[in-house]
Amino acid sequence: MDLMDSNSSLEEKNFYETIIQESQKHQSSSSTLSRYLTPYFNQAVRKNDKALLAIYYCMLADQSFNQEGTKNSFSDKYYLKALDLENGYSYQNVRTWVKVMYGFYLYRCLKASEALPFILEGEKGLEDIPKGLVLDLIQTYKKLGYFFGTLGDYTSGIKYLNLGQQQEGISPRLKAEILDNLGVLTLKSGGDTLQAMRNFELAQSLALSENDSLRYAKILGNQASIYEGSKDYQKALRLLDKDLEISKSLGNDRNTIFALMMRIRLHIAREEIKDVRQMILEAEALLSGSDDKKTILELEIHKLNLAIQNKDFDRELNARRRIERLQDSLRFLDGDPVLSQLKFMADKQKYADKLSLAQAVIKKKQAERRLWLIMSLFVLVLFFFIYNTVRYRARKRIRDYEYQLLNLKYTKAELDRELTSSKSQVEEYVAYLKRNNEQINLLSAMLEEKGGTVDKDRDELKTLLQSHLITEEKWQEFKLLIVKEFPNLLQDIQTKFPDVTESNLRVIVLIKLGLNNREVANVLGVTPDAIKKSMQRLKKKLGDQAGLLMEYISDKELV
Repeated sequence: MDLMDSNSSLEEKNFYETIIQESQKHQSSSSTLSRYLTPYFNQAVRKNDKALLAIYYCMLADQSFNQEGTKNSFSDKYYLKALDLENGYSYQNVRTWVKVMYGFYLYRCLKASEALPFILEGEKGLEDIPKGLVLDLIQTYKKLGYFFGTLGDYTSGIKYLNLGQQQEGISPRLKAEILDNLGVLTLKSGGDTLQAMRNFELAQSLALSENDSLRYAKILGNQASIYEGSKDYQKALRLLDKDLEISKSLGNDRNTIFALMMRIRLHIAREEIKDVRQMILEAEALLSGSDDKKTILELEIHKLNLAIQNKDFDRELNARRRIERLQDSLRFLDGDPVLSQLKFMADKQKYADKLSLAQAVIKKKQAERRLWLIMSLFVLVLFFFIYNTVRYRARKRIRDYEYQLLNLKYTKAELDRELTSSKSQVEEYVAYLKRNNEQINLLSAMLEEKGGTVDKDRDELKTLLQSHLITEEKWQEFKLLIVKEFPNLLQDIQTKFPDVTESNLRVIVLIKLGLNNREVANVLGVTPDAIKKSMQRLKKKLGDQAGLLMEYISDKELV
């Protein structure tokens, strides 16, 4: 009864779900969706229905993201409004739906690290919701499946996608999408290739029946990956040719790039490099302005391999430099090392949940054992044999549960030690800046030695030196890491010293993290005198607060 009371009624759930599903049909423009949702917004305000209001904001946020093709001020604002309403209603099924929606939004924004806690909360929330009261059940399963699959947790990803495609009432188009992705995860997990192909074939049949040309093209590309794995490159290339033809006719750059990248891989594997350069140029043109650093990195690796095969040393050197910069950038975003760390954190949380559950089960079993003992005292004479049998079985159950508990505690301790032994990303970044200083000093010395050499050599050294500096982009990435690990640090500085500018903030943070004036000057690309004068001007501006600032900087404890 308590479980039911923590969720909306079935009637309310159906009402909310109808709004969600109808909103998805009105997402052609913000005005169309707004016209559909306005009556429900007025109803939510009139009846003080915070749950309905949260759903309203989520649908507006989702439409804004889909229309822009990226995160924007409106999508951020509306999702945050939906999250802020959480304390205004008690429906667990609505809260879980909002958490999964926001987590999946962050995942689509390539912010898997920020999405993880919301997705895990959503997944845990599903355990307390009867299946019939879960909001938008198929889409919820699909979102969880996609997220865990990207994280590398293929077991969870496959589980949720299977649950999604098995639900009654699923549309053929959505089932084709889920089956297609189920086949991809089956392949990535090292599972049954035949099962993956069966999933692709079922998805293909549904896509053709729905005239879903884009899904059909994607399936062709995924089937090609099976033949790529079995080294049947000729079949793979035939499928990719069809994929490319359809994707280009639809103007879908993303799928075109996917097919091109696979074609490049296949041609290099077959040592047929005649057309590879042209395909690389075509992929580069499609990726122009894109923030898909993983694909850009893969393309640079292909360019490097091509340069090595052609013994083109200049192109090889340029490719290696670009690869190094991209790998540095992905280390602090959602690259493979970050996703691996997130999977580790998710696994650790799940072990902790299992440990809590095991402890609860043991307490329950211990209570049952006490009850059995009390009852046995009353019937000791008549049921002595039965009493001993029950007691033996009860002890065996306790031993089994205690063994499981010790096992889980040991695993948790191992995970904790592994996590403790690894540095934080901020510490890694500071160490990275220290290493950068050594390179900057070396490059500066080389520039001085090159005093009388040709401009080309000096320009090349200057370009390399410039690549080691903290650019605006790198500073923004570093700020995201600081906010993630020390949420109050930047806010604390700006609250205590409101006159501090963004450039002052860089210097203060870098010194507080352990860099000296010369090292700060090096990574910012200025002279130590410039840093000194900048701090003098700041002290003059702060007046009486200058002493407090110096004490604050010298205190290396992070907030």
